[in-house]
Amino acid sequence: MRHHTNDMLHFNCDLMGIARRAIAGCRLLTLLLLGLGIGALHAQQAQSVLTRDGLTPPDPAVTDALPHYLESRSASFVDWLWDGSMLIATRFGDTEQIHRLRAPLGMREQLSFAVGGIASAAARPYASDAFVYLEPHHGGESSQLFLQRLAEHALTPLTDGSHRDGPPLWAHDGKHIAFASNRRNGIDVDLYVLDTEEPGATPRLVVGGAGNRWRAYDWSIDDKRLLLGRELSSDSGGGASAGGAPESELYIAAVDSGEISAVAIAGAVPAVRVRDARFAGDGHGLVLLTSHAAPGSPAMAAGGAQFQHLCYTDFGGHEWRDLSTDANHDVERFDRSIDGRYIAYAVNDGGSRRLMLIDQQRKLDLTVAALPAGIIRGLTFDPSGTRLALTIETVRSPADVYVLEPQTQALTRWTQSEVGLLDPEGFVVPQVLHFPTWDRVEGRPRELTALVYRPGAAAPGTPPSTLGGGQSQTGPRPVLLLLCGGGGQCRPGFDPFLQWLIHQLGVVVVAPNVRGSAGFGRSFAEAGQGALRDDAVRDVGSLLVWIDLQRDLDRNRVALLGEGYGAYLALQSLADYGDRLRGGIAAFPPQLSGLANRSAIRRPVLLVQGLNNPGVPAYEMEQLRSRLRVDGVEVQYLAAADEGQGFTRKSTRDAYRDAAANFLSQLLR
Repeated sequence: MRHHTNDMLHFNCDLMGIARRAIAGCRLLTLLLLGLGIGALHAQQAQSVLTRDGLTPPDPAVTDALPHYLESRSASFVDWLWDGSMLIATRFGDTEQIHRLRAPLGMREQLSFAVGGIASAAARPYASDAFVYLEPHHGGESSQLFLQRLAEHALTPLTDGSHRDGPPLWAHDGKHIAFASNRRNGIDVDLYVLDTEEPGATPRLVVGGAGNRWRAYDWSIDDKRLLLGRELSSDSGGGASAGGAPESELYIAAVDSGEISAVAIAGAVPAVRVRDARFAGDGHGLVLLTSHAAPGSPAMAAGGAQFQHLCYTDFGGHEWRDLSTDANHDVERFDRSIDGRYIAYAVNDGGSRRLMLIDQQRKLDLTVAALPAGIIRGLTFDPSGTRLALTIETVRSPADVYVLEPQTQALTRWTQSEVGLLDPEGFVVPQVLHFPTWDRVEGRPRELTALVYRPGAAAPGTPPSTLGGGQSQTGPRPVLLLLCGGGGQCRPGFDPFLQWLIHQLGVVVVAPNVRGSAGFGRSFAEAGQGALRDDAVRDVGSLLVWIDLQRDLDRNRVALLGEGYGAYLALQSLADYGDRLRGGIAAFPPQLSGLANRSAIRRPVLLVQGLNNPGVPAYEMEQLRSRLRVDGVEVQYLAAADEGQGFTRKSTRDAYRDAAANFLSQLLR
């Protein structure tokens, strides 16, 4: 389920069956005995308490097979150390922690032991002696920054954990960090700078303001300026929106005075809107990830480019040139080498990503062909600019870390994560489906895409189905519509739970890209947002019509599963198309004020939430549960204390998957 969303701020929360909690607990106790002074804080981070209300009784057939699919783990790149080793995020216990990796396929040396897990981390630049990490508390209700020194085994709290602090961004001097925080009033997100070498230092406010949400993109090479984004609030139409991270207006701030100036395009908008930005290696301009088009171009006259692209502009906005060459796909992330020679960027091509490499010295724009086809995250050049680290995830391989040498395009795998006793070669790879929807474009029915996973032959090592699914099943198969959250685009990644549904229940999984999804252009993304969000629900209705016409699909056994914004789509679809559905799962929805005609929901539903989601009051789901039960609807409910927007602990994720498996097993028989 996780892999279908766009990238999140938090590290990946992947699966592993053998949890070494005892070892982690002993190491944590050792650290506490060293007198780090943080025991009281960590003692508050108890394992999440689960509320199970009305859940389907465990089915022995589910209990026997499901654990085999939950015994994998992954690794994600975090940062380079100066000596050539790297920091990665992986999990041996209940939460992801920072590990050090000194060589390809080497031992993973655990460095952090944060009870709440790690949300982000960054190594001190030009050194190999320390890193700063961000630990979430109570499901993200608050967070805390720590400085961990490796040689001394010392851990220093940098903030007090009573506010929501953001990820750290190191200055080149290796002393100061910039980070966003709501510490001023608990609402607005301001930008702060902190001296990590000064004991007891207080974060210094650099940029703030009522109603603003700031974030830091980059430090100038002399550390005198910060490249900042002021986030633009998206029109969510009552809290439900498929859009990903909002765009930001771009500013440059003087670190000492806090004076800010907008980065503008000459003769155009007062402030450029971007998804990401860096100071250019030439010291005279910026590299932008933006949907702005070149000044004077037809695309600029039309309100901007349809797809995000990379471009260069000078500080005055007079010079503008495109860096990426593909105008028909989104550029989603990039990094540049510190000397400015190389720029690496990932292009979203039908849900998978292509890696492109610009060699500005040789004036070349190259496609890197050596990579496995899949989802790319975490592009980061090392301090020498000769190696590029990245995280790659495919349908048959969990996220792992690779290193590319730009000069030769040689690719080296640095981690190889375990998948338990399963043979992932038997995992079903989806096919792309095109189905007609309810409206027309240029006189023809609009076609949308979906990923379709159909059961096939069981792989060696795959537990035989005891639930009537698998290849032996005859007749039309049940269908699960997987409604994607986050930025809305469904992507083929590593998802053992989805494979359990396919192999054990014999379910055909269909993951549609309804309007509002990212990756198909600005107009398509805007077509499902705000007041137009009902059109995305109507796309689900069109897909149900398509299912009716398929002889191999059982129109009477169709269920929904939605997470994030997909949970809103699932609930609204149950209200609008309940006569065509068996029921559904709605997990971690946005605010439900935009949910219309909820009294029309009559089918069984499983509601899942974290009780400490800062953006969504827990009482909304609790009220929905109560109202539906008053109306006679079968409602199952799973909630976790100290979890927020999504479950980060393995124990709570496993509980969610167990509840979902039993619910769907009963629903789709």
